[in-house]
Amino acid sequence: MGTLLLAAILAASAPPRFSVSEVRPGVFAAIADPSDESSLGNAGFIVGTEAVLVVDAFATPAAAERLLSEIRSKTTLPIRFAVITHFHRDHMGGNAAFARAGAAVLAHENVRVWAHREWDERLTGEQRTRYASLRLPDVTYRDRISVWLGGRTVEVFHRPGHTGSDSIVSVPDARVVFGGDLVLKGCIPGLTFARTEAWLTTLDVLLKTYPDWTFVPGHGQPGKALDVRLFRDYLNGLRLAVSRAMREGKSGAAVVEAVKPRLASRYGRWTGFESVDGNIADVEAELKGTKAYPPAPPD
Repeated sequence: MGTLLLAAILAASAPPRFSVSEVRPGVFAAIADPSDESSLGNAGFIVGTEAVLVVDAFATPAAAERLLSEIRSKTTLPIRFAVITHFHRDHMGGNAAFARAGAAVLAHENVRVWAHREWDERLTGEQRTRYASLRLPDVTYRDRISVWLGGRTVEVFHRPGHTGSDSIVSVPDARVVFGGDLVLKGCIPGLTFARTEAWLTTLDVLLKTYPDWTFVPGHGQPGKALDVRLFRDYLNGLRLAVSRAMREGKSGAAVVEAVKPRLASRYGRWTGFESVDGNIADVEAELKGTKAYPPAPPD
């Protein structure tokens, strides 16, 4: 048996790798191992007095099922809601597992409109088969929605930046924010559908509104406002560096060549830095006004 084939079989059969910690009483973060293909993005869950709300569903049903087991080890309360923070598959690939457990899948309205568009266009072969039965949201909202878990309220609201389908989940009595991929710690973001200027505004609002809260990011370890500010610095510095290169008459590969070393000196150890070339190209297209975005949903 070839080495690569053996590695693929072992990866497919290995249990999902993520760690669960209680960041505040009744609020749990499930932090993915960035090298684990079955989880990929972070998740979490919030235990109220009458019910449980899950935040994100990992990349695969196997990881979601393991998270279900983790929840059941902590509480016997019903799982009534699964909030999906955006339409990328590493955050909603396992949501059918929570639907089978009785949860209503809840997300911003654009998740339902755009989810299969991404999979239809970007997945092939086994990946497409894996996500063919993915559960779309049962409940969607446009601006904001409140969810009551008995004596605990959870606020879910939309902010622009990463995909145009992003939800932030806040737990006021615990002072915890689940930021989805709008908030990352020590990780290079995906900017395929991003509007970075709006994203910076979103981060400014979060920093002003939640200056001393705990943030659970979409990737990376839980942190505080300083970590959000460091991530904001990355996006802002990226925009400034690309803009400067463009003013110097550079484009395409020349922009990457000019900007990448500046980013490497500060962010070279971040998870996913190998994808920074794509970040640079995406910001260049955004600043030029040539970037393609998903179509607006019908009213």
